[in-house]
Amino acid sequence: MALLLAHFAAIAYLQVFADRTKLAMMQLKLRLPHHVCAIALILCLWTAAANAEDATPVELTSAEQSELARIENYMNDIQNLRAQFLQVSARGEEATGLFYLRRPGRLRVEYDPPFPVLIIGDGFLLHYHDRELNQISDWPIFDTPLGALTDTYVRFNDRLVVTGFENRDGLFAVRVVQREDPAQGSLTLIYTDAPLALRQWQVDDAQGLTTTVTLFELETNVDLDNELFVFDDPREQQSR
Repeated sequence: MALLLAHFAAIAYLQVFADRTKLAMMQLKLRLPHHVCAIALILCLWTAAANAEDATPVELTSAEQSELARIENYMNDIQNLRAQFLQVSARGEEATGLFYLRRPGRLRVEYDPPFPVLIIGDGFLLHYHDRELNQISDWPIFDTPLGALTDTYVRFNDRLVVTGFENRDGLFAVRVVQREDPAQGSLTLIYTDAPLALRQWQVDDAQGLTTTVTLFELETNVDLDNELFVFDDPREQQSR
């Protein structure tokens, strides 16, 4: 409960000071250590947690079941989206950038300079590219909780088990884990109501650290260039 209340407090603050926060995003020029991004990358790439959350669905009232169904329908109405984001690590370090998503299985995370990381989900793999260090890592995109949200359809309590649900003061918090591997950690999705909209998510990793990603200027079902989701792999060029 305390964690969910913290979500609500953070969203309330952001709603009141949205203009100030966006200005701070434009002015932000912090350079983060590469490992900070690597452990928090919006993409929920965790190792097994010592205190793994059980994949047992939370008991919901009929009213909560109706609200959860409404959130699920909202998610499934989104075929693609574009948004600015502010990422805050457990140590208070910040990064900003652009986030793109297209179903099924495609996403792109562009960090603002001077941070040299690009993340692309091409429908099959999730590519992490540190362009400064020339380091590349790849994971199956649907093996991550956030990647599961890019699936053709979102079905809560199917692949993603709802282990927590709160509705307070026009805000919803939905905590999920992967059914097949709950030890990866939890992802909490925060929505505002009237109109219903995804505003934030929080990642709890295997070390018990929390990273928060807040979305601004969210646009849904807009035209997105196909090239956004194509990873130009420098390894292939080097092998020629």
